[in-house]
Amino acid sequence: MKVLSSEKMAGIRKAFHRAGYTRTGILERLRARDFPSLRSSDIPILLHRTASGDALDTLIRLFLVEAPCDTDAVSEAASLPVLDWVEAGLVTVDGDRLRPAVKILPYGDSIYAFDLTGAYGREGSADFVMGIGASTITLANLTIRRPSRLTLDLGTGCGFQALCAAQHSEKIVATDINARAIAYARFNAALNGVGAVEFRQGDLFEPVSGLAFDLIVSNPPFVISPETLFTYCDGGMEGDALCRRLVREAPSFLAEGGFCQILCNWAEYDARDWREGLKNWVEGSGCDAWVMRSQSRDIVSYASTWIRQKSPDPQGIPNDRFEQWMRYYDHLGISSVGSGIITLRRRTDGHSWYRADDAPEKMLGPCGDDILRGFALRDVLESASDADLLETRLVLSPDARLERICTPSEGGWRDTSLSLSLACGLPYTGSIDPVMANFLVACNGTRRLRQVLQDSVPGMDPPSDAVIEAFMNIVRSLMEREFLLPAAGGECRS
Repeated sequence: MKVLSSEKMAGIRKAFHRAGYTRTGILERLRARDFPSLRSSDIPILLHRTASGDALDTLIRLFLVEAPCDTDAVSEAASLPVLDWVEAGLVTVDGDRLRPAVKILPYGDSIYAFDLTGAYGREGSADFVMGIGASTITLANLTIRRPSRLTLDLGTGCGFQALCAAQHSEKIVATDINARAIAYARFNAALNGVGAVEFRQGDLFEPVSGLAFDLIVSNPPFVISPETLFTYCDGGMEGDALCRRLVREAPSFLAEGGFCQILCNWAEYDARDWREGLKNWVEGSGCDAWVMRSQSRDIVSYASTWIRQKSPDPQGIPNDRFEQWMRYYDHLGISSVGSGIITLRRRTDGHSWYRADDAPEKMLGPCGDDILRGFALRDVLESASDADLLETRLVLSPDARLERICTPSEGGWRDTSLSLSLACGLPYTGSIDPVMANFLVACNGTRRLRQVLQDSVPGMDPPSDAVIEAFMNIVRSLMEREFLLPAAGGECRS
């Protein structure tokens, strides 16, 4: 990739925008719900649906379907000299046709270039640069978006996280051990007119020695495997050592109050609680830590998934390779692999807390504010006794939703289950009984929690110590999952 003059880069960017090369525009043209994973069986369908020959069709064929296009058609779509696209490394000349040299996808108002799908798995492709995958979007949605003086994107890949951070950061440093990734990230910054990013090549934190960041984000090569085929996913360390090292070293590069958010995979063992294993990663770090586990997969499904992804083979998974992975896990005693995000907050002025739990099954929109609110609520819960909380005023989140399932009974309907959930952000769910449902709706911020409790437990004035203890355990859990908020923080986001 070659960064051209700012004028030429702007011209390339405008050509895509002018053609309607956006997520909505592409999906409507392809009559699809999501971008297709390119299989050979898809290509005839995609070519048929992009046969009109307008600018959008041409760009979809070239940079999404990865099909060669007539030079005149590309020139018309670009509305500028095709030689600029050749010089930038977007296309190569093949007689009277142009072949794509990169894949380009839109996300939000930006467009990103990265390696062609066809280049994946070829000999010498260890430095393959991935595009926008599921983990990319997960990290972006979970990133805390408060203003940042200095942000680090460690393992930047095609530069996606760095460019997202540019919206709320004065300056971003983007690093990667892969020189091709740095070249792509630099190109994408120029392509999208983002000038606040500095690019540095090097391993882990080595390129940023001596700096302190308000925000660190990282989607590192976290796959636990015996292989080192691709830089983007294989860290080259035994087990989960790379993620563990990142988590342990990150606090030294955080400013006071700064956050670090790292997508991780970690080894899980039959005889150990996964929460306790990760607690060892952060002990003595001077950081509060919140681990959100998105899933735990047995080693058989984990290995088969990654072997298929790294080396697609129509014949299936090679038995000898699969057995190599199984021997590796057996040697290390790994029974399953957990995955999720670890968020650290640098805080050296007191006792640090640790929280680890299973995340909701899915996210509903960006959740950075939910993460930030979760830290604030945990601070309250760590510092306040039950007696303190009983004197506070709480409010039910406006995003809370109660679902009732009823069955017919004599005289009407009878509730058989009540389910509480959140309508956006981190949509935690859980069963609830009628007493707690009535208690929650009575939390409107006008009365202290003690009074709400007394009114919610009829025939018990005052409630017994045992009732208060059990009740407060539930209240703390509801606050931790953001169903109950301090009275001043109940704005609705849905």
